[in-house]
Amino acid sequence: MTSQPLTYTANALDRATLLRGDTAHVQTLLTGGAARIVLMWNLRHLIDDAPRLQTLSFAAIAGAYDPTASTLVFLGLQDNTPWFALGLPNSEAPPALDIPGAFTALDYRALNEVVALLPGEDASILAYARAMILWHHNHRHCGRCGAKTAITESGHSSTCVNPACAHRTFPRTDPVVIALITRGDKQLGEVCLLGRQAAWPPGMYSCIAGFVEPGETLENAVRREAAEETGVIIGESVGDVRYVASQPWPFPASIMLGFQAAATSAAISRNDLELEDCRWFTKDELRAFGERNAAGPGFKLPNRYAIARLLIDGWLVDRF
Repeated sequence: MTSQPLTYTANALDRATLLRGDTAHVQTLLTGGAARIVLMWNLRHLIDDAPRLQTLSFAAIAGAYDPTASTLVFLGLQDNTPWFALGLPNSEAPPALDIPGAFTALDYRALNEVVALLPGEDASILAYARAMILWHHNHRHCGRCGAKTAITESGHSSTCVNPACAHRTFPRTDPVVIALITRGDKQLGEVCLLGRQAAWPPGMYSCIAGFVEPGETLENAVRREAAEETGVIIGESVGDVRYVASQPWPFPASIMLGFQAAATSAAISRNDLELEDCRWFTKDELRAFGERNAAGPGFKLPNRYAIARLLIDGWLVDRF
């Protein structure tokens, strides 16, 4: 069981929102020598063998930085040190950097491959940087008129370059509800509902989750997802769906909203076939689960850094 803080929630940066519109000042922060720049290339980041996040100065990246092809975002300040994220164009070879001992492609690592070993602050800053860069990569054209967009407000908005439109948009986060669903069983005691998707590692089960739809409360999203994916009905009373915690999830840009929910039915019916399997488990059964990446057969838990694991572990020790 895990009692550590949720991964991606330890961002110590002051986001310095009042500075974003002062482009001249932000440019001075970028080039002044103290800036720490987080790179993203081919969806990967510079992470050393420790592993620790590697940041660079503007002088080191100046040769690789093309404002017309790169995505630069001012992340904020930490003890008056400015932090930036720089998304470089995807390419076969890593960017040329002006530093002793050039980095190779092996120095760029996928966040989800090393996040379990990263310090919490490093993981949180990378989640922030990654989500911002990916939002810009996926919104290069105006949703109203189709013209190209330009990065504005130091990376925190995007504005249509068509003067007749000039529509401005802001980075979005997609809300996802994830719930540990429980009920009392006369024979087994308290049980929880977990499911698995076919794409997951063999034997791994997790909490029920899904995106919140427009015009829907978070509580009703939990009820709908449970009914759609499992056929299980969640109670309508106040307290039947209880908020527990949230976790940014930068794959590409979600916020996981964790709940515990009380079921009023037991029968399982996988209505939309999103899940390969779904079943009720007792606490003793869950305690016998292995870790997600454990070798061999048997049931397995989600990764320790996922909010699903916090919900499961919290239920096992009656924390929620």
